[in-house]
Amino acid sequence: MIALRVLAVTVLVLAGAIAHHAAAQSSGTLVLGLDQEPPTLDPHASPSAVTYQIIASVTECLLYKAPDGKLSPWLAESWTTAKDGRSVTFKLRRDVKFHDGTPFNADAVKFNFDRIVDPKFKAGGARAQLAGYAGSRVLDEFTVQVSFETPYAPFLTYAAAGTLSLVSPKAVRETGDAVHTRPIGTGPFMMKDYVAKDHTTMVRNPAYNRKAPGSERSGPPPLEAVVWKFIPEAGTRVTTLESGETQGVYNVPAQSLPRLEKNSALRIEKAPWPGVPRIWLLNITKPPMDDVRVRRAINYAIDKEAFLATVFKGTALKANAPLTAVMLDDASLRQAYPFDAARAKSLLGEAGWQPGGDGIRARGGQRLEIVLNAIEYGGGPDPTAQLIQSSLHEVGIDLKIKAQARPPWYEDNYRCATHGPVMFLRATDPDGVFSLFHSSLVGSNFNWSCVKNPRLDALLEQGRRESDPGKRRAIYLSIAQLALDEALTVPLVDELSVWAFRAGVQGVRYNFNAYPSLADATLRR
Repeated sequence: MIALRVLAVTVLVLAGAIAHHAAAQSSGTLVLGLDQEPPTLDPHASPSAVTYQIIASVTECLLYKAPDGKLSPWLAESWTTAKDGRSVTFKLRRDVKFHDGTPFNADAVKFNFDRIVDPKFKAGGARAQLAGYAGSRVLDEFTVQVSFETPYAPFLTYAAAGTLSLVSPKAVRETGDAVHTRPIGTGPFMMKDYVAKDHTTMVRNPAYNRKAPGSERSGPPPLEAVVWKFIPEAGTRVTTLESGETQGVYNVPAQSLPRLEKNSALRIEKAPWPGVPRIWLLNITKPPMDDVRVRRAINYAIDKEAFLATVFKGTALKANAPLTAVMLDDASLRQAYPFDAARAKSLLGEAGWQPGGDGIRARGGQRLEIVLNAIEYGGGPDPTAQLIQSSLHEVGIDLKIKAQARPPWYEDNYRCATHGPVMFLRATDPDGVFSLFHSSLVGSNFNWSCVKNPRLDALLEQGRRESDPGKRRAIYLSIAQLALDEALTVPLVDELSVWAFRAGVQGVRYNFNAYPSLADATLRR
């Protein structure tokens, strides 16, 4: 935990102070390279983190969660939680307008939240973050009460997440599908254009007269524009940075990191991702994984240090639990499942799987085979899956990698048809594990361990109701320990958000989500 805190502080220092002469700079276009194209820029419809990387300076939230985890006002001036935990009343700022000139007020908040839960609307991650939503009540023009059917402690954290950021009701009603490429928010930047498979551009909001959270200045941003280029191929993305075609790139590949770190014309910035680490969800209903001894053996068999030394060198830390260490850290979690091939073999033997002539264990004439569900991105076999395959072969398990396009990959997960996928989940509240483990979400997103455990359900529901920070931590620690004991998953690595910038880019800041805020960013050629 200490290392992560130091890392977070380092990020703030690296991204921190803007040279005083740059504060007056009022021109320049920053070009940034992303590893993928977003499925949509509508914050309420997107299931993807890349959306929120782009629009973090376009749409704004009721609250702000800083890198240290503290909540503060943003579009809301203050908030009050009811004693029964079932509603929150927000007092809103009176000086905010959307980019289309329409006022931000209580009606706008109600419209946004009602839109997310509307059965006719195809919501993304936002829907789960309004679980149990019972409606919003406009108390006056700038006061709104948001209510839930039962106490819902995660809501304040989610009110600071990009998924619940606010868009213009007028624009949603009048522009139709255009909201997917040009969301109208209240932030320091406005979306200008979108060219599929190539780029999207946002430009300075000249009417922005406030101080964004975490910012050191008020008023419109220094930069005139930011162009987000979609560059899926990692080597090409890095080359654009080195040539100066882009001034910043996201998702720096581990193999390029040492070279970039030695380049004095560049700067590397890292921040820990909150939420669920890169993790293998083990389908506990499909033999042979219906035997907890096999699942525990798999946990002991996988050498996480090998991941850090190869695929994720310099871009991740070892994962120990179903939540990243920046979300939940404890000695009991760090001690779980050290790499121990001998222990793995012993457990497999106890489960009746004996060594076979070809190196693969067998029981009753059946080979020990399991199928990992993987997405085919077009760049060859998933190196993470290949490392898992190699580790398991050493203890006598034959892992088959089922690589396929995203739609059938999802369908197999919903049907519990394979032995589970490797995935990650960005979340700013430990409630993120609700979607991994609650029985109501088998066949949905993201209970792909297909677990139905009454005790686990009760803990997950209790975590949603409990507002006391100390008690909540104890609940989620119990959830993590139960998940480890039952070997529902294999936590692999806590990934870091890794950016590389030209040295002339200054003032990029990050929120708790590890998304970049560009309100203070400047560019010196």
